[in-house]
Amino acid sequence: MTLRQRLAESRPLYNLFMTVPAPALAERMGVMGVESITLDLQHGSIEDAHVLGLLQAIRAGGATSLCRLAWNRPELIMKALDYGAEGIICPMVDSAAEAEAFVRAAKYPPLGNRSFGPFRANLHHRGDYFADANDHTLTFVMIETAGAVAELDKIAATPGLDGLYIGPWDLSVSLGLAERANFSDPTLSGVLDRVVEVGKANGLFTGIFTIRPGDVEGLVARGFDLVTCGTEDIVFQHGLGEWMKVWR
Repeated sequence: MTLRQRLAESRPLYNLFMTVPAPALAERMGVMGVESITLDLQHGSIEDAHVLGLLQAIRAGGATSLCRLAWNRPELIMKALDYGAEGIICPMVDSAAEAEAFVRAAKYPPLGNRSFGPFRANLHHRGDYFADANDHTLTFVMIETAGAVAELDKIAATPGLDGLYIGPWDLSVSLGLAERANFSDPTLSGVLDRVVEVGKANGLFTGIFTIRPGDVEGLVARGFDLVTCGTEDIVFQHGLGEWMKVWR
């Protein structure tokens, strides 16, 4: 099942961000049932040289792979897709023009100008990769700035764009909110609902990041298709905390 097919199902796709270059851990998470893993290339300690091995490990564990890019740059976009990431998330997109540049670099002609060389991406693909890639490799832009909120309708209308993904911490800072990622804040809550509404109106998937398990039910109820439930580091901290209670 492709990432697009899975996201199109009525149940949300749950996700974890991965921030450390540990292929064995990536594989284990998939084997234990983590359905999708996003390599965080913007923050954390994963460098370009780690990406291929991590994507191989994610596939070996049976999970779906995405990458959150370090920035909106064609060479980063191309490499992530050529390595076989099924979805890419572009941070800090401020305008429709930036969204269009992202999609152009991620899609083959006629939608874009991605260079052809998917040697690893094509390895497990059945059929004609070139013919299928524009539909099967998904592009998400992050809505995490006041500028993106102001241009949301134009961004969502970008040809070839597949999804909108909210970064609530940066978004809260950019909007000047007193608390970061407080989903009960009326201003932030209004943006969340508007992103889902605009996404659906434009046939786009919508995603969001949280580190609090208690947020998940409400985010699903709002209609998000992709819900990131923190990072592997946060999961480790919670698990270690439980062991520490026993040791003490």
